[in-house]
Amino acid sequence: MLDELYEQFIGMLQKQSDIHSCTWRFFAGQRFLYVDSPLPAGTLARMLLEAGLTVTATTKLKVECIYVRSVERTHVLRFRFQVPNEKQFCCGNLCEDCFLLRNR
Repeated sequence: MLDELYEQFIGMLQKQSDIHSCTWRFFAGQRFLYVDSPLPAGTLARMLLEAGLTVTATTKLKVECIYVRSVERTHVLRFRFQVPNEKQFCCGNLCEDCFLLRNR
């Protein structure tokens, strides 16, 4: 499922006129997005967050985008979709943080 979301995200970015190219690279188990764009890093990061939120609109996933560095027009960002850290169901073990005891 996550791979499909990453593919949708890249497809959405490739349609943007301000982004010339974007590719994923993996280092130490982390996913990094390399983007060739004339936009400033802050503007680009906001654009990536908006695109990520659009892709995850129907899910509970969260988007994380952290700027790493820029060299001329190539920007490197650590981008990922995160699964929520809270319980989403009751396992029946009477846990302290049970889903059923949460205030809604």
